[in-house]
Amino acid sequence: MQDLLGRITALDPDASETLKVVTYFDALVSRSVGVESMLRGAAVLSGATVGQRDGAQVVRVRADGVRIDPVVLSSTWPTRESGPDAVVWIEREGELHTNDAMILERLALALGIIRARRRVGEDGAVELAISSYAAVDERAAVLPRLRLAPGALRVVASPPDPSPSPAHASAIVATRHGLTRATILPADVEPASAWEASGAVRLGAGTVARAENLPSSWSAALVAVRLTSDERPFVDATDLGVLLLVAQTADGDSRHPDVVALSRIDARHRELLDAVVDEHSVRAAAVRLGRHHSSVQERLTALIETLGYDPRTPLGQARYVAARMLLALGD
Repeated sequence: MQDLLGRITALDPDASETLKVVTYFDALVSRSVGVESMLRGAAVLSGATVGQRDGAQVVRVRADGVRIDPVVLSSTWPTRESGPDAVVWIEREGELHTNDAMILERLALALGIIRARRRVGEDGAVELAISSYAAVDERAAVLPRLRLAPGALRVVASPPDPSPSPAHASAIVATRHGLTRATILPADVEPASAWEASGAVRLGAGTVARAENLPSSWSAALVAVRLTSDERPFVDATDLGVLLLVAQTADGDSRHPDVVALSRIDARHRELLDAVVDEHSVRAAAVRLGRHHSSVQERLTALIETLGYDPRTPLGQARYVAARMLLALGD
């Protein structure tokens, strides 16, 4: 697009400015900004006050980005319909500027997209509520449709099936880790209680957040659900503490030497290391594994050499737990 823009600028400066208007509004739409932000963008582009009337609601934004009081629409201003009983305008007196018509056209289209997003069904509303690309007012606007109060909430991530009780807002969302079910619950609802067969479902509970911060709860839930296992089907992101920050920052990057070293150890020996770290002693780990403590000690000595540190020390335990988590997230 930038290469095309450069070529068009050389041939026709006016056409290049029109293309800039198109790409500008496309960028705003892709970031799912709200109505006022969209009007503010149009006002900056046009260098004039821009307004919208949608039903009885009127919003006006000056060229410097400041929202101002409603006025009666003048018949001399250029306008364009932006939906049923909705119109946008540029408060331009006299001759129109070159791109006024294009700004109005793209603004009307963008506002129509915002309106359509707000009319989505429950699945779309859930996805909008947890989207980091949606504006805060857009996320807040869908909560009443999901029968959710704007108090403390949390998002729970789980496999697409089975679905939770119909009483809870839920939708299947495409993520880079595959299809995942997102369920929004009030903070005082135990996640497992939302599923009739919760014992058979892996659940990752996000951090508790207010409506405007549901994307952060969803991000935490995606980490938590990837740390679940058959032995540990429920993980609460809150319990991860600072490890949640480590997980989100590393984002499943398995190139760290600690993670690489751990990946070279087979599952059976990782189970031995898990037991030693969890039980805080070789003897207790041996009892848990049903093996003689001398054989566990001998194997642990070899594993310490492979790891490059002793997981029984405070620092070594911290390194092992972090590496174990990142290895699981990278699978």
